[in-house]
Amino acid sequence: MSEAVEQARKQVSNEPMPKEQKQGDPASGAPAALVQSHRQGAIALLRLSSPPVNTLTPELRRALLAAFEAAESDPEVGAIVLMAEGTSFCTGFPADTLAAEELAPSLNTLCDRLEACPKPVIAALHGSTLEAGFALALAAHYRVIGRRSRLGAPEVTLGLVPTGGVTQRLPRLVGPGVALEMLLSGRPVPAPQALKLGLVDEMADSKSPAEAAIAMAERFLAGGRGPRPTRDVTRGSKDGAAYMKEVAARRAEIKGARIGAPGRIVDCVEAALILPFDAGVARESVARADCFASEEAKALRHAYFSERRAARLDGVEGLRPAEIGELGIVGTGSLALGIAIAALDHGLKVRLLGSAADQLVVAEQRITTAYTRAEQQGQISAELRQERLAQFTATTRTDSLGDAGLVIEASAAPTEARARLLARLEEFLPEETVLATVADRGYAQMARDLAHPERFLGLHFFAPSQAIRVVELAVRDGVSKQALVTAHGVVKRIGKVPVTLRARDGLIANVVQDAIWSAVDVLLLMGVRPARIDRVMRDYGFPVGPCETMDALGLAHMRGAVAQFFAAEGRTGKEAGQGFYDYAKGQAPDDRTAEAILADLRAQGGVPLLVLSDRDITERLLLAAANAGARLLQAGVVMRPVDIDVVMMLAKGYPRYHGGPMKAADLMGIFQAEKRLKGFAVAAPDIWEPATLWHELSKNGDNFEKLNLL
Repeated sequence: MSEAVEQARKQVSNEPMPKEQKQGDPASGAPAALVQSHRQGAIALLRLSSPPVNTLTPELRRALLAAFEAAESDPEVGAIVLMAEGTSFCTGFPADTLAAEELAPSLNTLCDRLEACPKPVIAALHGSTLEAGFALALAAHYRVIGRRSRLGAPEVTLGLVPTGGVTQRLPRLVGPGVALEMLLSGRPVPAPQALKLGLVDEMADSKSPAEAAIAMAERFLAGGRGPRPTRDVTRGSKDGAAYMKEVAARRAEIKGARIGAPGRIVDCVEAALILPFDAGVARESVARADCFASEEAKALRHAYFSERRAARLDGVEGLRPAEIGELGIVGTGSLALGIAIAALDHGLKVRLLGSAADQLVVAEQRITTAYTRAEQQGQISAELRQERLAQFTATTRTDSLGDAGLVIEASAAPTEARARLLARLEEFLPEETVLATVADRGYAQMARDLAHPERFLGLHFFAPSQAIRVVELAVRDGVSKQALVTAHGVVKRIGKVPVTLRARDGLIANVVQDAIWSAVDVLLLMGVRPARIDRVMRDYGFPVGPCETMDALGLAHMRGAVAQFFAAEGRTGKEAGQGFYDYAKGQAPDDRTAEAILADLRAQGGVPLLVLSDRDITERLLLAAANAGARLLQAGVVMRPVDIDVVMMLAKGYPRYHGGPMKAADLMGIFQAEKRLKGFAVAAPDIWEPATLWHELSKNGDNFEKLNLL
C-alpha cells in the first residue's frame, strides 16, 4: 500500500453515520472525514464529504483511494457505490490550484484503480459532475444520475485538454461525434440527454441517485452481474471508417484557426481508436501538459478568475440578500422573455406584466415553445417542463406585482416613457421591493420622480438575455446597500455574472463598443475596406467583424460619421440589403460598392490613402477599446480592469483566449501601448488620446493587473 494512501486513512471514516448528525458536524465533536465509508449489507457506500461541490483536492483524492482500497479488500463487500454530499457530486479540481502536474495520487491513478476493481462500482451523480468529477464518473462501471443533474468536460474553456482518461473513455461510450461536441464546446449535458446518449445507465425519478444506485447494486448482487470497465466498451468505435471521418471533419473545422486545446483534443479522441487505452491516456497527459504552458491557456485562466473577481461585491460586509421568491418583469419583448427563462431555469417564480392581453398570449406561447423545444431535444424532462411553466404567470394587472422582491422594467421604451412607467409601478410596490431597469442610460431622469429612489438601480442585460452570462449592475449615488446586495444576489442566482459599476450613460459595454466603432469609422476613411477590417478582427478571434455587426444592427443607430452618411444614402444595413456590404440573395456579402463610396468621400475631403498592416488595424481597434476602458477607470465609473475584460468577453464577443482589452494592453506592455496611442491620436484624439492613467501606470512600473489587486 502506498505511503500516500496510508496517510489518508486518517481522513476516512469507516463508521456508519448516525441519522441525527453527520460526521464532522460541530455537534458530533468528531473531526471531519473527507470520505465517509460504511456498509449496507454487502454494499460499500463511499461518500465524498467535502461539500458543497467536493472539489478533488489532493487530500480528497488520497482519502478516496484509501477508502476504495479498503472496500475492495473487504471480503464481505460485493459492490461499491460512490456518492457525494453537498449540492454536486464533484465539479473537478479547485480552480485556484490547477497545475501541470498533480500531486499524488493523480486523477489517472484514481480512475484506473476504480475501473480495475473486480467488484461492480456504481457512481451516483447529483448536481454538477464536471471535469475531474466527470473523469471519476466515466471510470466507474455504471452510472446513475439525478433528473436535474448535468455532467460534462469544460476544460477547453480554460485552454486545457481533460485528464483522467476522459478523451479515451468518452468516445468509447458515445462515439466520436458526441464526444467531440462535448469536449470542444465544454457545455455540460443535462441528465435526460445523458441517458439518451448512453452516458449513464439510469436516471433516478422517485428516488435519489444514491438510493437508485444502491438498488442497482442490490440487483447486481442478486443476479451475479460484475464489473463493466469503460475502457473495454466498444459501441462508440465499432465503425472505424465513420469514426475517422468524424475526426477529420472536426479537424478541418479548426484548421487555420487557433489550434491549441481544441486541436489536441481532436488528436486525443483519434488516439482512442488507433492506440491501446494506456497509450491514449499517456498522449492525453502530454497534450494537457503542453496546453497548460501555452499563452492561450494562461489568458483563459485569467478570464476564468476575472469572472470570479468581477462578481465580487465589496463594502457590504454583514448584509445578505433578501429572500426573493418571485421576480417581476415588465415587458413582453425578447429581452424580457429571456430574463424570464433564465429566472425560471434557476427556480424563481416569474410574473410578467404586459400592457395588452394579446401581447401576453404571444409571450406565453414563446415561453411554452422554448420549454417544449428543450424537452424535445432531451435537455429537460416533461415533468421539469411542466414545473417551470407552472412557475410563470402573465398579467396586465400592475397591482399583482406586490409579492415580487425585485421588479425589472424591461421594456424598449425611451427614457421619458420608462420614467413614467417606473413611477407608476412604484405606487403598487412595498417599500422593500427593489426596482430596476434594463436601460443603460438615463438613470437620473428615471429616478427623479420616484418616491424611493434609494431602491432603484440598473440591471443591464444583453440579448439574448437567457444566454449572455453577464449583467451590468449600475449603482446610482444614494442607492441603499440592501437593495444593491439583493439585486446582486438575484443576478447570481439566475446564473449570471454581476459586474457592479457607477451609473453612467453607456456603462462599460456600450462605451467601449462605441470606441471600437468610432475607430472603425476612422479606418474606413483611411482607406481600409470593410471586408478587411472584419477579416482582421475575425482572425484575432472575434466571432463577427465590426462592420458586419453594425450592418446587422442598422447603420442609422450608429454614431460614426461614415455610418451616418451611409444611412442617409439609404444604405442602412443588412435588413435593407445594403450597408457596408451589399446583400444579394445566394451570394456572399460584397463591399465593393461601399469601397467606391468611401473612395469618393476620401477624395472630396482630401484624406490621403494610408497603407496599414493587419497589425496596425488590430492595434488601433484594440487600443481604442483599452483606452475607453482606462478612461472609465480614471473617472471612477469602474473599480477594476477585470470588470471591463469580463463584460467585453461575455457580452461583446471579445475572445477569451486574449483575456479582454485591458489584459491585451498588459500583454502589449503599458509603455508600448501608451506610445502607440500617442501615435494614433494624431488622426483622432477623441478616440486615441491616452488617458492619464497610462502614464501613471508606466511611470510606476505598474499595469492593469496590479490595479485588480487593490
